[in-house]
Amino acid sequence: MVKTDNKADSSDKDTKQIILDATVALIREEGFRCITLRSIAARAETNLALVNYYYGSKDKLFGDAVKQLVATFDDAFKALEDTGLPPKERLKLFFTRYIMNLSRYPGMARQMLDQRHHIMGSHDEYAKYSKLMRIERMVDALAEITGEQDRDKLMMMVMQIYGAIVFPVIMVTSLPEEREDLQQIFKLAPLEEQIDGLFELYFHKYN
Repeated sequence: MVKTDNKADSSDKDTKQIILDATVALIREEGFRCITLRSIAARAETNLALVNYYYGSKDKLFGDAVKQLVATFDDAFKALEDTGLPPKERLKLFFTRYIMNLSRYPGMARQMLDQRHHIMGSHDEYAKYSKLMRIERMVDALAEITGEQDRDKLMMMVMQIYGAIVFPVIMVTSLPEEREDLQQIFKLAPLEEQIDGLFELYFHKYN
């Protein structure tokens, strides 16, 4: 009896992972905008009822897909782990690589923002997100740059810097593609120039 239950559990996990893998594959190919639960079910070679059974909504499925994609941003996270680099350089390299990775998946930055109520609404989910994003490494780098020891203040800095770098990407990638006039108005400077400018303003008193 136990063996049968184990097989059932394994089958459930396999099916759920197949659906998630199909979603990630479609996001890589098409971005987020055109994907439907029906197209995910077709890609996973399963039925729509099973997609709804395992995930309940596209929002929940996209949330898990975002986490799986972010977990592959190894080149960005390695920058935060490289203590041989000066702390400001670690942060700059991380954000440069992180945004470049986000840009590979149209709509992904917006999806991450839309998942904030899930992340912030659960201590367990926040703990997973914090570990995934190497937030403690960012806190450590900021402590080295500023000499600040108050963790609440350091976390505030992390959120401010992250928002200042990521929000413009969300704004620009959310503009309608056919609105060339808006695309020109909100055209961003090169990424490294944006980060250099932000760091110069934010850290000028610590130089």
